[in-house]
Amino acid sequence: MSAVFDNKAQEQLGYYVYALFDPRNPQWPFYIGKGCGNRVFSHALGNEVVQFEDEPLSAKLQLIAEIKNDGLFVGSRIIRFGLSEDEAFKIEASLIDLVNLIQPDILKNEVSGHGVAEGIYDAADLALSLCAKELQPDRPMLVIKIERQWAGLVSKHGSGTKVPREEIYEATKGEWKLNISRAQRAECVLAVARGLVRAVFVPSGWTDSGHESRKKMTGENQHSQVSGYVGQSVAHLFVRGSQNPLRYLQC
Repeated sequence: MSAVFDNKAQEQLGYYVYALFDPRNPQWPFYIGKGCGNRVFSHALGNEVVQFEDEPLSAKLQLIAEIKNDGLFVGSRIIRFGLSEDEAFKIEASLIDLVNLIQPDILKNEVSGHGVAEGIYDAADLALSLCAKELQPDRPMLVIKIERQWAGLVSKHGSGTKVPREEIYEATKGEWKLNISRAQRAECVLAVARGLVRAVFVPSGWTDSGHESRKKMTGENQHSQVSGYVGQSVAHLFVRGSQNPLRYLQC
């Protein structure tokens, strides 16, 4: 019989933050999330609906399937409970950021928590973020969040302000599940991390990445008119709770 929280337990739980573990590598979680009710048990079983039948499973669901195929069970732990939804959001994002800093690439979360402006900052980067001008889209744009790659780049260079543009391009170019017609209408691609535009690219085109029907940029054209977006904030353009790393603006 599967474990569940009954009605009495759910009243006491409120919102909670949980972690899922691979029993073959139990030292670190492979997923951190927030939920209420029996979300944790449903998630550990991989009971999620794939948006399109012909789309491949996410890295998280692939790992859950591998664990089950080995005759094992996904481990689940409640980290904190009795929380408000806002408290759960904050704790979830903080834990994801910390694990990504210590063990990059171990988490299968698609983005770094729910808040696009969440993250572990160095002081200089935080100063830029707090006084950044809000981006006002004035042309078709594709916004790509590179949160997971950004943690490694900041660790490598010591500060977000010191990350070379060419390395931001490598983190941004692919591989993405694009709506190709909308992506082709975008006049520029904004690479975003910790809620700020870190670089802007004008793609010369898109091509198959060779991995799970995903796409990647083939190169970039020079266009000085879009460079002014760098350093602006996009936090106000994202709905809290969205896990999608892509956002089309006016496309």
